[in-house]
Amino acid sequence: MAHNTLTGTIIAPNYFGPGYGVQGDNILSGNLSTSDGAAVINVPRVSNATNNSILTNVGGDANTLTCESNLTFDGSTLNIVGDLTASVGLSASFLYGDGRYLINITASSGGSGAGIFTEVNGTQAFTTSSIGIGSNTTPTHTLSVAGTAFVSGGMIHKRKQISSTYTASTTDYYLGINSTSGIVAVRLPSAATLADGQTYMIKDEGGAASTNNITIFASGSQTIDGSNSVVLESPYSALGVYCNGVDKFFVF
Repeated sequence: MAHNTLTGTIIAPNYFGPGYGVQGDNILSGNLSTSDGAAVINVPRVSNATNNSILTNVGGDANTLTCESNLTFDGSTLNIVGDLTASVGLSASFLYGDGRYLINITASSGGSGAGIFTEVNGTQAFTTSSIGIGSNTTPTHTLSVAGTAFVSGGMIHKRKQISSTYTASTTDYYLGINSTSGIVAVRLPSAATLADGQTYMIKDEGGAASTNNITIFASGSQTIDGSNSVVLESPYSALGVYCNGVDKFFVF
């Protein structure tokens, strides 16, 4: 087979390739395997090929390509070294990381919740922020701890001071009675509306219970240690009761 050397400019005809098998139609024969075509212009090339790297153009020029070594895809995992920006949304079954750099995370009350939790390991985490369960005034949700709860500081319970007949709410704990104004009655809510083990502490803060008795009533036919009511009649006396979450209260 003969080889021809071409110099100068080649003007390509309509068809540039092997012939159709008809004499006179064979415009090109042989092959160009001995050349890498490096001198052919207007053909996009990559000079920094990297395994599994994704190709991008440079400066918006479709004829200038580069291999992004920080952006690789092996057919199953997309790896990114650097930042990931999404203008609309990012969806995933789960995300790794502690989320310390997430921004624009809004809590239900409108405040920012970003960065308040730090994970130490798979079973430990901590927060440096105060947390209200349910709201920032009177929490309505129960904080459940599976295991032992340890408090190294003080424990604060809600305190309600009353001087007249009062029906305890499900969120009360301390009921301080000002007995100096007269006889006071305290009515407990139905035990069925409370959690099993929920507690009330009732105290004669006025010190006049011997004159102005304080009577604590259970709801309806429910009982407090078998009776429907208990009377505080000693100065500065107190009563602690807990319920079974059904129909009874017990003194402790």
